[in-house]
Amino acid sequence: MFNLTRQERQVVLFLAAMALAGIGISFAAKINSRIGKVITAGADNHLSKIDINQVAFEDLLHMRGISPSLAKKIIEYRNNNGPFKSCAELKKVKGIGNYRYDKLEGLFFVDE
Repeated sequence: MFNLTRQERQVVLFLAAMALAGIGISFAAKINSRIGKVITAGADNHLSKIDINQVAFEDLLHMRGISPSLAKKIIEYRNNNGPFKSCAELKKVKGIGNYRYDKLEGLFFVDE
């Protein structure tokens, strides 16, 4: 019908697959607001903040500047000491000093 070469068909198939993946992600973000916040935070952390008292370990792993070990320490601190009262309390987590806190503070909020 279109008389495309093998390589052209592969490119068209790839582009169609990427379009479908984008549509799927967009649909999932609309259905589940938490997914939407994580996707937005991953794309541009200045647009959306995540409640540090509600965020799951898996979601922390996808955030800029948070390693698996730091994510584990944040969750452990929250489990052992109760909910964070302010974002500044993140400084009490081992491994988060002033420099790292300055990088992370724009990612989170505390719902009072």
